[in-house]
Amino acid sequence: MQKPFYEKFVKKTSSSRAQDKANQIQTEENRRNQQSKEHYQKTFGRSSDRRNEQHRKKRSSTPYTFGTPVFSELTSEVKNILEHFPMLLDQILPLDAKKKHLLPQHIHTLFHELTDERSSRKTHYLNDPVKLSAYTHYYVWWNLVRLTKLLQNLDIRLDDGDYAADFGSGPLTFVCALWIAKPELRQKQLTWYCVDISNKALSFGEELFLALCAYTGKKNDAGELPWTVKKVCGAFGTALSEKVSLVTEANMFNEIFWNSPLSLDDQAEKTSRTVMHYLKPNGAVLFIEPGIPLAGEFLSLLRTEFLTAGFSVYAPCPHAGVCCFPNRPTQGGTKAPVAFHKWCHFTFETHDSPENLLRLSEASHLGKERASLSFLYGTLSLSALSSGTAEKASAEGIPVRICSDIIKPNPQTIGRYACSEKGFMLITGHAYKESVLNTAVSGTLLILPEASVKLNQRDKKTHALLVEVP
Repeated sequence: MQKPFYEKFVKKTSSSRAQDKANQIQTEENRRNQQSKEHYQKTFGRSSDRRNEQHRKKRSSTPYTFGTPVFSELTSEVKNILEHFPMLLDQILPLDAKKKHLLPQHIHTLFHELTDERSSRKTHYLNDPVKLSAYTHYYVWWNLVRLTKLLQNLDIRLDDGDYAADFGSGPLTFVCALWIAKPELRQKQLTWYCVDISNKALSFGEELFLALCAYTGKKNDAGELPWTVKKVCGAFGTALSEKVSLVTEANMFNEIFWNSPLSLDDQAEKTSRTVMHYLKPNGAVLFIEPGIPLAGEFLSLLRTEFLTAGFSVYAPCPHAGVCCFPNRPTQGGTKAPVAFHKWCHFTFETHDSPENLLRLSEASHLGKERASLSFLYGTLSLSALSSGTAEKASAEGIPVRICSDIIKPNPQTIGRYACSEKGFMLITGHAYKESVLNTAVSGTLLILPEASVKLNQRDKKTHALLVEVP
């Protein structure tokens, strides 16, 4: 079996500084864990995931409750918009017969330039019309699918008059995804600073966003678009005129840290300082990166920096202690087990993605049955997120986030790795078809009873806490 492309990449980092900061927040872990648990129990909202809906109907017979998973099934409106995305592109960047014929080839070439042939890619590659066309017709489309599946389940709070900043905007992919995923925000009077080093990509993105708005028919009472887009040609760190309520980025650092002279530790520290400079006192931050090891490691380091700066990490973490999936060895040790050889990421099956997008992937020899991402969502004010993305737990317990595919310790047993306030977990159960461990999707949040976790029981191979569910 061919190894994933990302295994070809290695970037050495130092971990002593990150561990020192992790040890700093370790002393406050109990207080933060209690705060996090109470928040989850009081603020969980409804879930739209159909599989978990079936499980919720069976609560009376199970010792655990469910929260909302990371991803949800696409709503009918979202599906409709995503299926018609090529129509919107044709209004802005029409392709003649020859360009359509060559599109799969151009997509495949760009894929390698974005992965195992990074050194051949120019910094301003989106200024190239061919690469911009390949990027928008494939990567923007797939990113809209990934982002909307995530954003549907995230509680993004913005009020009339708020400013927000999206960095590495490119063709405004994140802004478009938020417009698609959150109909309740379309009437809000918002101003977006969209920052990117490619002016051409920003201009294209503005046209795409306007086409999207026209397609959805959403204007305010005065017949105007409620969201104002201010294009800013520059990099992360470029000065903005206003402090913002939300800082976002999608896939930006994945293009930065490969060739950066900074270690991941230094990059995370610098990024945290920069974010604090942009944010209002009660602002929030949402970073989304590909589900590859280096991205997961970077977000883990950034999480430590944010916690040290006073952030409340809202998702995907079900706790505020030391990261369970840092993708690097720890120094000094922690009381809770840590999976230093694993990274935090979540996957979803692509069965509900647009059929034409799946066909284009196959034609480009980039077939996708599953997609993944890593992300981090936090706020400087816990009260700013008064209703969350998971549902109210019916009883007290330990929130755990499933972070792996199914593993099989033996023919009769299945297991899933999970993140929790108690540390890295291996949750096991009987391998019957309707078992929660069989049916739960990646990123599912379970609320386990305290009595089910035995701190003295560890998996011999991974040293994870062993938890058994009926």
